[in-house]
Amino acid sequence: MTTKIPTLQIAFASTDGKTVDGHFGSCEKFYIYSLDAQQIQHIDVRNAEGGRGSEKNIFRAQIIKDCQLMFCASIGGPAAAKVINAGIHPLKSKDNPTITDQLLELQQRVAAGALPPWLAKLMGQPDYLSERFAALE
Repeated sequence: MTTKIPTLQIAFASTDGKTVDGHFGSCEKFYIYSLDAQQIQHIDVRNAEGGRGSEKNIFRAQIIKDCQLMFCASIGGPAAAKVINAGIHPLKSKDNPTITDQLLELQQRVAAGALPPWLAKLMGQPDYLSERFAALE
């Protein structure tokens, strides 16, 4: 019996489609990718222009609600709460890494089974850290 490794869908806030340099609240586009241990696939580019005032962040969270992760250069607290409430885990990337580098690093972790507990839970994978603590009891 083979275990299917789930696919992650990831949004990147980017001004150029190459680097993670966009602020969640002001980027014009989100670049959407999916990945698993074997492949990375570009899915879509979504226009983030829409909504006004406090509705803007709700609109932005809704257009990426099919993603489990969202990488950005920065995000404010209230906006992060809206993203989390939409079921998306926001991650801030330092020093504007390339989207490709972020995807390859994440794919290596998925392939190695070296996922942090929160990401393992998102992917429906066993949380090996919890299992190790349970074994100690």
